[in-house]
Amino acid sequence: MSDLETDTEWSHLLGRGMDGALKGKTLTPLISDMVTWDVWKREYPETTALNMSQTSKNYSREFYREPTQFVFGFKAIGKPWSLAMDQMLKRPVHQFELGDEPLLATFDERGTVTHLFSRDIGGQTLDFEQVDGLTMKDHQTSSHWSMITGSATAGAMKGIRLTPHVGIMSYRKAWKNFHPDSSDIAF
Repeated sequence: MSDLETDTEWSHLLGRGMDGALKGKTLTPLISDMVTWDVWKREYPETTALNMSQTSKNYSREFYREPTQFVFGFKAIGKPWSLAMDQMLKRPVHQFELGDEPLLATFDERGTVTHLFSRDIGGQTLDFEQVDGLTMKDHQTSSHWSMITGSATAGAMKGIRLTPHVGIMSYRKAWKNFHPDSSDIAF
């Protein structure tokens, strides 16, 4: 991708200027979702959108018909990591620790979206299990949580939101090309 102001070419997997006026500069990552409109609208019903001509015909659930080709990549404790998409399909709520950071990855097959959250709430580490398609509960308080937003929807934690982490869905091969030192998260 390139920006219009400086015509710098950027690597979306590194967030770094590769050529042009801002070569070597790094973008600040933002948490964003690549999700179907149906799922987004269900979670955020007040959303409006600008209807523009389609620029890609590739994004749909069919895009992931070969899940072994994809990973959810992210950085933690100073290095890159990846979660295998085929494993997320089998286990849509997956908790793990990297260093002293308790993390939770969730996957919504219908919306084809993965989220990464901290499981730490005010110094307490929560343990989660999936209840149904888009709901999970923690073992400590039995509160129910949205797998998409990371918000508690019922129980003692209602109104609390897990802290999200930046990550990106990528072709496995591309992620490994840009992050050859990346480690896979074991399931």
